[in-house]
Amino acid sequence: MVRMAKRGAVGILLALALAAGVAFAVSSALSGPYPAPPVGVSGSPLLFKSASWLIWLAPFAGLLAAGLSKRSDSRIEGDRVLRHDGVAILEHWSHGAATVLLLVTGLALGAIGLPRLVAGRVEAALALNVHYVGAALFAFAAAYYATNTLLSGRLREHLPSSVGGALKDAVAHYRAVFGGGEFPRDGKYFASEHLTYPIAVLGSAVILVTGLLKVAAYAFDLPGGLMAVVRVSHDVAAVALGVFLVAHAIAGALVPWSWPLLRSMFTGFVTVEYAREHHKAWFDQLTHGERREPDEPDERKLSA
Repeated sequence: MVRMAKRGAVGILLALALAAGVAFAVSSALSGPYPAPPVGVSGSPLLFKSASWLIWLAPFAGLLAAGLSKRSDSRIEGDRVLRHDGVAILEHWSHGAATVLLLVTGLALGAIGLPRLVAGRVEAALALNVHYVGAALFAFAAAYYATNTLLSGRLREHLPSSVGGALKDAVAHYRAVFGGGEFPRDGKYFASEHLTYPIAVLGSAVILVTGLLKVAAYAFDLPGGLMAVVRVSHDVAAVALGVFLVAHAIAGALVPWSWPLLRSMFTGFVTVEYAREHHKAWFDQLTHGERREPDEPDERKLSA
């Protein structure tokens, strides 16, 4: 109960901080003054110009927060299994909220060659300022996640041991979902999650690096050729991450068989029955200490 209260408090603080940031972005965009003649989205006041320091500070804040965070290993507690500790939940929702803000405002500003949905200077400044809030949160969340994952040694559990094995298990998993056989011996994460994880990491890294270069362009005269590559790379990575986010939302929130995992992203726990049926390798590891990777051959089946 104490852990649940702490997670709830952290979630409330994150939501309040995000709401305060968006409110400040809106008030800043509406406050003016806007100089004449019109200068479009480069008009003042823009937080990317007046407060760009926060974007550069955010990754260091993520590094510091990660160093101060304490991870908890998965374990069985009565009739439930700890799947996500408080750090993982904070990483997930901060990164998710930032990505949604960036995608919505980026599309409104005409990313990837789409028509711009905001026309006036005030509307454009408003979209850019909310994009700024998303950028600051994204920089924090990306640094926080990367540092935590590396320091805790959890990177390996996200990556597939073999692409072929992961593909095979992913097909078997979805066949079983639709009544076409038994579930494979998945680990803590499904084989499909192993396969899509590198895409999410690479897309996030490209967005972070190119985003920081775009922020730097507000203060420095960067080469036009470089910025052309930066803009294209930023937009392509945004599209890839957007597709991943939509697929993740559908698979994790809209289909009934994933609701236990969605609930665990709030509570941190799944039931023992769910873990035993859908994450057999992980459950065996927790109960018997088995270390076989989920997409490696099951020696017991081979010898049968």
